[in-house]
Amino acid sequence: VILSKTIGVISMAATRAITATRVFALRGVSRCLSRRGVVASRQKPSGGTTLKRPFVACAASKEIISTDAAPGAVGPYSQAIKSGGFLYVSGCIPLVPGTKDFNSEAVDEQTDQALKNMGEILKAGGCTFDDVIKTTVLLADIKDFATVNGVYAKYFSTDPPARSAFAVRELPLGAKVEIECIAACK
Repeated sequence: VILSKTIGVISMAATRAITATRVFALRGVSRCLSRRGVVASRQKPSGGTTLKRPFVACAASKEIISTDAAPGAVGPYSQAIKSGGFLYVSGCIPLVPGTKDFNSEAVDEQTDQALKNMGEILKAGGCTFDDVIKTTVLLADIKDFATVNGVYAKYFSTDPPARSAFAVRELPLGAKVEIECIAACK
């Protein structure tokens, strides 16, 4: 009897948690949709019967972000994409804007230039380094990790974003560092 009461209590708590999660998720979707002027429908798109749960279809808009203040893409990609309240910045390498030349061969100076380029793209997308929530750092040599960290820390001194760092075999155009990020735009 005690076991069945315990299972009943756990079951009731689990049901409440699942229901609360669904309500929270639907509120988030509703906010997403209302910002775009879209109303959630209780009907299937084909005009079929009414569903027990609302049918919601949401396609986030996609805005290409580009600036001459940072080097142009060296391939078939955009400098950044703004979508769903986020800015996705492509990998930034240390090219001097308007050229195909690196600012230096030194990894600390390359890191600084890559982050300056990122800052210009963030600015063009309406964001700052404070809005960055995730970065990925690619290094041509893992031995440069500490040097890159020293420069990186100057740009993300308070509340740094989540980050991954990897050593890779090669980077575009022979760069020593490449950094990409995701920012949550206000």
